[in-house]
Amino acid sequence: MPRPRGRGMRCFVRSNLDCSGYTRMVYGYHMGVPMAAKADTSGNRIPRQSRDMADHTPGVLIDRTDGVRPPAATLLQPGDLVLFNAGSGDDGDPQTATVDHVGIHLGGDAAGKRRFLSSRKTVNGPTMAHLAGASPLDGTGLYAESLHTVRRV
Repeated sequence: MPRPRGRGMRCFVRSNLDCSGYTRMVYGYHMGVPMAAKADTSGNRIPRQSRDMADHTPGVLIDRTDGVRPPAATLLQPGDLVLFNAGSGDDGDPQTATVDHVGIHLGGDAAGKRRFLSSRKTVNGPTMAHLAGASPLDGTGLYAESLHTVRRV
């Protein structure tokens, strides 16, 4: 975003893409899926925020938490959107909890662990890990347990 800088000059300030911005860049700019400028419930465009992507992204809902268990990781295919309730401080009800993170499923790594790519506002940008370490979708880690919704665009 240009910002004023002495004598009417403007400069561009670099900032990092958050998770939804990164996902929109991949699907919107690189794959041509239409993007919404703000919240959009039409199902025709990728909404701006991850919480809206869970219900309103074009494509097919593959699976969603039942309030007790996360979606079945065995249903995942490379390219699926994986949406999480990774602790945004919402009401705590797993069935109505707000989605607060989104990534793109990559498939299995050399060890057979399901991996995804996402981005945070921190300077390291797109990554296959979260602040506490690796981010497989298998097992009992943060993202394995907080997986909320899977969508196929």
